[in-house]
Parts: sequence; structure tokens; C-alpha cells
Amino acid sequence: MKVIPLSEAKAKLSQYASVCHDEPVIVTINGVPAFQLVPIEEDDDLIDRLLEHHPEFRKEIRKRLKERSVSVREAARRL
Repeated sequence: MKVIPLSEAKAKLSQYASVCHDEPVIVTINGVPAFQLVPIEEDDDLIDRLLEHHPEFRKEIRKRLKERSVSVREAARRL
């Protein structure tokens, strides 16, 4: 595992982008671990990851969960 300060991560990002494929790279801010560089694997679902962390998408999901739902039978009848 490699632990590096943010300033080093910024200065050598392309290097650590490669390193994180072989070992964890933890980035610190003021000496405190803040985040980990993680490669995107071939089988990762990037769209799901992006949507999961998109504030507007999360807001829309919360809004939809509050709506009244209908049974499968009722939905089929309406179609």
C-alpha cells in the first residue's frame, strides 16, 4: 500500500493512476487519509457509479419513492 500526500498525488497523478492498478494508493490531506485511488475495472458499471453519486438523480429517486405506487395488475390494466 502506498500512502501519499495530496500535493504529491496532484504532481504525479499519471504515475499513481498506474500504481493503483497494482496496489492501493491512499491520499492524505494534512496527514489524514482522505481517499483512495481506485482503478475502474472492465466489469465495473460506470454509469451506475456516476448516477449513484449524482445529486439530481438522488433527488429524483427520493421524489419518486414518495409517489403512490400501483400493483402490477393495475399497471397492466392501464396499459
